[in-house]
Amino acid sequence: MDQTLVLLVLIVGMVGFMFYSQWRARKKYQQKMEQMQVGDRVVTIGGIFGKLTYLDRESNRARLEVAPNVEIEFSLGAISQKVSGPGEE
Repeated sequence: MDQTLVLLVLIVGMVGFMFYSQWRARKKYQQKMEQMQVGDRVVTIGGIFGKLTYLDRESNRARLEVAPNVEIEFSLGAISQKVSGPGEE
């Protein structure tokens, strides 16, 4: 009986930790996305670097300028992170 209780507590603790870790990571990602603005340099989950030229959180869309006069439209979920541009820190 004691071993079963210890095992149950251990399993519940591990599952709780996994949910907490996922929640914390999702919250951190959402905060980063909310701080993004037009003009920021970003990288997509596919590895495409570009500058945000359009950002609409309601329709979940963004446009990246990947070369002069070349823009690609993405879902906001495809943006991985903000990156530093040349000469920025």
